[in-house]
Amino acid sequence: MVTLSVTRSRVAAVLNGAEALLQTEGWDPLHNPVILAIDRAAGFVPGKSSMDAEETTLAAWQMLADHIGAASVSGWEREAGRTQLQVLAAVRQAAKAVAS
Repeated sequence: MVTLSVTRSRVAAVLNGAEALLQTEGWDPLHNPVILAIDRAAGFVPGKSSMDAEETTLAAWQMLADHIGAASVSGWEREAGRTQLQVLAAVRQAAKAVAS
């Protein structure tokens, strides 16, 4: 459950935006990881963004981590054999879970 002041619909929109970015640009765990796509989808730039953008990013990261059952999204996406289809599906499913 999202406990920050950010709405569930906003978190879902960020996750959907991150999925779209990864689908368009291609996912790469080292050069275009999920976390950077989430940051960009939320409009978060470290040191320059609003608290809302940062809270939204943190909530989206947490919802994705909860969905995949991992302590770290980065660790999960770097597991050997992880595919772009698996990553996109996980982000999409997390967005649906947040929205419902």
